[in-house]
Amino acid sequence: MPATDPSDPHGWYGAFGRRAFFALDPERSHRVALAMLALPLPWSRIGHAVADPALATTVAGVSLANPVGLASGFDKGCERLAPLGSLGFGYAVGGTITLRPRHGNPRPRIARDPSRRAIVNAMGLPNPGAHAVAAALRRRRATTSRWVSLADEDLDDACLALDLVAPLADAVELNASSPNAGWAHRADHVGALISAMRPRTETPLFVKVPPFTTDADRAGVLAIVEAAQQAGAAGLTASNTIPVTDARMSTGRGGLSGGPLTAHTPDIVAIIREATGGTMPINACGGIFTAEDAQACLDAGAATVQVYTGLIYEGPAVASRILAGLGRR
Repeated sequence: MPATDPSDPHGWYGAFGRRAFFALDPERSHRVALAMLALPLPWSRIGHAVADPALATTVAGVSLANPVGLASGFDKGCERLAPLGSLGFGYAVGGTITLRPRHGNPRPRIARDPSRRAIVNAMGLPNPGAHAVAAALRRRRATTSRWVSLADEDLDDACLALDLVAPLADAVELNASSPNAGWAHRADHVGALISAMRPRTETPLFVKVPPFTTDADRAGVLAIVEAAQQAGAAGLTASNTIPVTDARMSTGRGGLSGGPLTAHTPDIVAIIREATGGTMPINACGGIFTAEDAQACLDAGAATVQVYTGLIYEGPAVASRILAGLGRR
């Protein structure tokens, strides 16, 4: 597989790779991608990863080679974080995981919307469980900073999952916002989770919060932010997918990611930064495809940015393209 020039929008992925992947249904193409990542290919060349010391940063005490991370959801079992890291990401978030394995929702549970560069998913947090993820982290080498996304409603389950994975991760991201989790995300419960988890580990705990488009949603999110801050969270990720109704999903609803979130994410970051007094680092997540998208979030007060849908639509050199643009700035 040839290396990709990050400045060339007509590289191999744009020329034929995306078309080949999009010819398959989303879950099958994802399985193919994960299978390919298991191959001993020159992933740093494929992603055209180039280290730029000027882009190195530190977030909540975690040293990162650069501020562009891979968001949770791509590698749910934490089996492919090494090749994904080799693509040039400054950190990669595995999961979301739960203490016990989950099969997720019935299919169909994910669909693309290419006209908007968007994805709707109703996956329901399928994952192999914390014991399997811990085993994967122990046997796989690290090529970038490894973070793990964790979600459990029960405090004891969340703490047991944390005990298993936190010693093997550079940071843990509490997913307190998935519209497909099957339980409500309340400020008091988020505070209780962080309060219970914080004394158990020195690993920084981030809280991934929901997006908001209305005043009522904004008040709810800021309540979660305040609870996380008071309970001792190290930082925040803003934000998760937007809940939408979608007849293509078996559940009739899902979470929207990608292009429709691009314009909203910097505003959400700025509002949360103001609410926290700038005391908590924020990882911007939602509709980030280009260096311009990333810069808008950084200008709004984000410490890092996270990419997911951008990887699907732009291909394995997306991190390098973003970093090249940030470096020129």
